[in-house]
Amino acid sequence: MPRHLSPDHIWLTWSWEPGVVIPLGVAGVLYVVGLRRLWEASMRGAGVRHLEAVSFVAGWLVIALALVSPLHALGAVLFSAHMTQHELLITLGAPLLVLGRPLIPFLWAVPSEWRLSVGAVTRSEAFSAAWQALTRPSVAFALHAVALWAWHIPRLYEATLTSELVHSLQHTTFLGTALLFWWTIFSARGDFRRGAAVFYLFATVLLTGALGALLAFGGKLWYPAYSATTLQWGLTPIEDQQLGGLIMWIPGSVAYVVAALWIFAAWLREAERRTVQRERALLATRSVLLLLGFVSLTSCNRASGDESQLIPGANPNRGRIAISRYGCGSCHTIPGIAGAHGLVGPPLGQIASRVYIAGVLANEPDNMIRWIEDPPSVDSKTAMPNMGVIGRDARDIAAYLYTLR
Repeated sequence: MPRHLSPDHIWLTWSWEPGVVIPLGVAGVLYVVGLRRLWEASMRGAGVRHLEAVSFVAGWLVIALALVSPLHALGAVLFSAHMTQHELLITLGAPLLVLGRPLIPFLWAVPSEWRLSVGAVTRSEAFSAAWQALTRPSVAFALHAVALWAWHIPRLYEATLTSELVHSLQHTTFLGTALLFWWTIFSARGDFRRGAAVFYLFATVLLTGALGALLAFGGKLWYPAYSATTLQWGLTPIEDQQLGGLIMWIPGSVAYVVAALWIFAAWLREAERRTVQRERALLATRSVLLLLGFVSLTSCNRASGDESQLIPGANPNRGRIAISRYGCGSCHTIPGIAGAHGLVGPPLGQIASRVYIAGVLANEPDNMIRWIEDPPSVDSKTAMPNMGVIGRDARDIAAYLYTLR
């Protein structure tokens, strides 16, 4: 990076490093190609909603702005510019990319043989154990926090100003741990996970705020390497450091606070929805007392594991074959199906005992068949695309799923 950059030449210092431009280009192409294939196979907005696609594009542009624009070169002469670059990567670019659900288009972009290979890797015990460990909120938070603090140790930080390799390692660490952290935050489901997500978001605010406050209010210059480069930009070295600390402390905390409030609001809405559902269920129970005998008979039949008998012409054995043929096991873990250890969607063990299908439909045979045939028509937000399952196969698949208790 240039260490003698003047304001007159700032707009001439775009960075076109292959190690940055090539990964950015590959990620953008994979997302666009995969999204087009996904939507052509089902319908526009299926699997990845329009707003999620916009989010990925926005995140991609933010990452490009941080790493390719003159801001990258300016970070070599102004600490405050370097902090701005880091905040763009960590608190804006990374969450936008995660909200864009890139894994789904990426998988659709590659040949089916590659997808099978990826599936085989993700099903391995070593990968599953490592991924489950890394995606624990506490682990993701710790890695993110360590990266933020360690790279601001003066010796390590100043090494990034003299070595492009070390600088690239710093950015890779920041972006990688940020993507992992935001993935665990946005994938949180259930009361405990959402509560943990809110806790770790506010904990991150405290950690980054503390580091920013130390830089902003400390009277000692942490990074002497900037002593000779800030004056031509109208700042003393200590003013530049204080401005960088404030950027990390205040604007850098906004994304974490907004995300925490958003998840907390979703948490409250979910609790309210469950309360309403319980009240409706109670009201419905009181209003159908005259049909209690019929409901009891149906419940007993379901408890005995005979749901497949309620689907005319259905055959669980044919359903097992159809599940393999449609490749359901590449996304779901399904007992009794060879190689069905996918981690993209939820496991389907004991699905016959669940109250709801995908959280939106009562678990009844007709609803199960409807969901298998065309998931996006039931829930436009689902990541499960329309796989073109024909009616007979859908009934057979449903019959098999109802044997899983």
